[in-house]
Amino acid sequence: MGPLVTPTSRSLGRGAAAVITLAVSLGAGMALSGPVERTVSSPMLPWILGRGLGLASFVTLSALTITGLWIRHPSRLSVRFPSPGVWVRVHPMLAAATIALTVGHLTALVMDRYAHVGWKGALIPGASHWRPGAVGIGTVALYGFLLVGVTAGLAGRIGARWWLPIHRLSGLVFIAAVIHGITAGSDTAALRTVYVVTGTVAAGVWASGVVLRRTRRARRREGSAAW
Repeated sequence: MGPLVTPTSRSLGRGAAAVITLAVSLGAGMALSGPVERTVSSPMLPWILGRGLGLASFVTLSALTITGLWIRHPSRLSVRFPSPGVWVRVHPMLAAATIALTVGHLTALVMDRYAHVGWKGALIPGASHWRPGAVGIGTVALYGFLLVGVTAGLAGRIGARWWLPIHRLSGLVFIAAVIHGITAGSDTAALRTVYVVTGTVAAGVWASGVVLRRTRRARRREGSAAW
């Protein structure tokens, strides 16, 4: 028989938990107040936000690309958890998150007075004062991503013959995003691991899918020839 838990002891436990949570929160707030205040008052805040949101959008784009490759992977049906249906539902959610973070990324950089990107530089390839080639690649990647996303949204109306070839351009969009992140950012060295890991995983899923599909086609041809 377990220990008796009375309403009084339960209330005391909740009160103690509340006090501990409050103390930890106040301590964390006091410790972070100085750095946060310096960051918020810094003229570099838009650039910091832009880089942070850009990195977040790249991570979600990487996850979006990898899940898309996995949805078409020959081995997807042999993996029971999570089920293929979960991947199909997660895929558009990642696309929505990527769009939202990218909009935040562009807005923050447009507000930055140091880089002088501006809406013109953000929306017209090569028009940015800050590394026009690198930023232009990002703009092209954005338009490619929107094209892939819009055609995917119309998949039930325009047919696979039209939207599927366009959707397969998503690999090029991902590569352009990688190049943009490496060449446009001022902190590429610190983010090298992120680019290497995401690029390696995406390339590995794509390459293994290609090899397995070719292997299965070759086996089917051999089986047909045997008959």
